[in-house]
Amino acid sequence: MTDQGSSYFASIQQYRAEYRELFIAAFKDGLRLVGEAKDSGKYIGTHFDFPKLTFDKNGLPQLSSTTGSGPVDYSGCFTSFGGKALINEDEIDSFSNLVQYVRSRETLLKRFSLAVEPPPMGKIKLEVDKIQVLAAVKDALDRYIHKFNIFEYQDQYAEEVVAPVLSYIFDERLSIDICVPILFLDFDVDEHELAGGLAIIRIPEEQHLARYKVNSHNTSAHKSVILAATHALVFKDWYVPNSERMWDFNILGDARAYPRDFIERFFGAIRICSASKTGYSQMYSVYKGWENYPKADLPCVQGVTVRAYPSEFEDYHWNIDKVPLISSDQLDQITKVFEQLSNATENSIILSLKRLNRCLVRDDEEDAVLDATIALEALLSDDGKQEMTHKLAMRVGALAGLDASFGRNAAEAFRDIKSIYGYRSAIVHGSRNLEKSRMVKIDDKTRKPAHNLSIDYVRLVLKVLLANQRFRDPRQIDQELLLGVPTGA
Repeated sequence: MTDQGSSYFASIQQYRAEYRELFIAAFKDGLRLVGEAKDSGKYIGTHFDFPKLTFDKNGLPQLSSTTGSGPVDYSGCFTSFGGKALINEDEIDSFSNLVQYVRSRETLLKRFSLAVEPPPMGKIKLEVDKIQVLAAVKDALDRYIHKFNIFEYQDQYAEEVVAPVLSYIFDERLSIDICVPILFLDFDVDEHELAGGLAIIRIPEEQHLARYKVNSHNTSAHKSVILAATHALVFKDWYVPNSERMWDFNILGDARAYPRDFIERFFGAIRICSASKTGYSQMYSVYKGWENYPKADLPCVQGVTVRAYPSEFEDYHWNIDKVPLISSDQLDQITKVFEQLSNATENSIILSLKRLNRCLVRDDEEDAVLDATIALEALLSDDGKQEMTHKLAMRVGALAGLDASFGRNAAEAFRDIKSIYGYRSAIVHGSRNLEKSRMVKIDDKTRKPAHNLSIDYVRLVLKVLLANQRFRDPRQIDQELLLGVPTGA
């Protein structure tokens, strides 16, 4: 927020009460006329391209557009497409009074106008300010009818519809909840708190409908992938600054406005605790206490799409028989790891988490191995001049002994890291026979791709170091775990 914005919104508060009175008068007249149009039996169109929600057998939502079968769009009573509108807005005195009130107050007019007036369209002058002022009235009418299923004016119901409109016009700060749908994972809870103001929440059906149209034209996120989520990471009670001109309000459509560091930290916590593949492709904000351009009775949302998920999700992954379930024990562990990541200040932890997240959305397994080994080196290397691979393998082996659930002992971990680095060396030196070192021998019957194994070890090391802060100094691993010298000796 800037001082300029702050002083601007302070300057228009003097008009709020009068504007509200005139808005209510226009609302009452419009509601009466819409009711008469309905009672006349004349055709009133429906909301165009309104979404329809179903659920697949695997529990994932499916959304599609409806044509002609959506809810009635009562704001359309004031619109004509080549014919005559059911209601002529120019003949409604209260509509004209509201427009003239705005036009007679230059400071308030700025909210509804463009920085540069558009040129005339032939003989027609585009009255942007009038369009904006009256659109709010018409949208509020449609909202009122769908929300309360009545055409008669009632004060208590009108307040629920009108107050959010006034908040958008006059408030400097706009409250939101930020939602990030979690792809292809199920949670056996409706809500789980991760931290103060941060939770995993089952996405309500009306929010699924509202998020259907959240899309960015500059990303290649697949539509069916975007929808493949039952739960979302929710940041509660955030806010964004309002813009002085309504037409300039676009902050929620910019991916840079969203808390990507927190989001990546959360998905990193999932990836440390679970091998199930996930990611995200949408970030959107749910308006709280304010509205603009509402659609029937759906919540108002605005957001962006991104491509932060494995490419294999686009290969009809939404047709999987069963979505992996995060157990309550895993959820508790994710919560704990998320807290540990939030408290970690070491650059090595931050860098390695970024590399882990990159590993798991990479299209190329060779790139994934390079990311994974960079993560391991960030966590376990030091300024020493000894052969790095051998030292790193020793340290990983020592840490493997601290996690009985990992399933590999110190000697096996040592050999695995040596094999992973053999594959890495073949990649960086341009070997023509990568396949020879691509598969790592686990036992006499089992071999595993080096890139998968490397990711497992990044998970292991991060998990152990988050739980044992003293070992974030690699020299402490050498002293205590490899040499057996107690701390402080």
